[in-house]
Amino acid sequence: MDISVSASIRKFVEGSPRGGSLGTLERLATVARYEAGESVYRSSDPIDHWYRIIRGAARKSALSRDGRRYIVDFIFPGDLFGFRATGTRHFCVEALVPGTLIARYPRRGAERLADYHPEIAHDIREAAFESIARLQRHMISLGRTSALERVGTFLLEVVDRSHTAPTHAVSLPMSRYDIADYLGLAVETVSRCLTELRGRHAIAFRGVRQVRIRDRSALEEVAYRLTEQPAHRCGQAPWSSPTMPALIKTTHITPIDIRS
Repeated sequence: MDISVSASIRKFVEGSPRGGSLGTLERLATVARYEAGESVYRSSDPIDHWYRIIRGAARKSALSRDGRRYIVDFIFPGDLFGFRATGTRHFCVEALVPGTLIARYPRRGAERLADYHPEIAHDIREAAFESIARLQRHMISLGRTSALERVGTFLLEVVDRSHTAPTHAVSLPMSRYDIADYLGLAVETVSRCLTELRGRHAIAFRGVRQVRIRDRSALEEVAYRLTEQPAHRCGQAPWSSPTMPALIKTTHITPIDIRS
């Protein structure tokens, strides 16, 4: 990891998707350069910094006791992450591509700055709400019974978060193994779904990790099929299936803080 002085962040903040008032934080920031697979922070690390992706991408994941990896989020340019007040980290974050640039803000200094600058506090809250909403959408996606629906939803999410024109190819910084661990699927299943979506002319590949949406309507029809059912009673998830009650009864969920 290479770290540069805070003055160098200015040129990156000006063109980032979330420049705005968060640019005021630049006087506190240092820019760190990470190689692919390098840890930004690990589980159980102390919470000394907040972070923002400037260039590149990262993944947030956790390991089970038996060694299985669960990816809970992908972090793209402009995303603020790692913001939590006290305690230690529950997840680890690793860079996905070589040369990923991440701004690091000392937590205590950033908190004091937010106390005196309402616009910064507002943007930090918005970043937190956006992260929570994204995690909620991901939970709904995992409740879908069809692997094709999960993959289709994932592709739409990446395209929408990339802020590119609909006809442009989008780079996928993550591997198919990463996608599989994010969607709770086997990597072979992910590959078959991508091939099927290409066969339906919904997507086209421009390389191993570049995809273009050829027919967004067709992709949305696949991805959102379950959410287009008639209205349900309050408390009944639209994506529930006959197997869901049994799954809910037998699955124990331990509450965790998704922010860190």
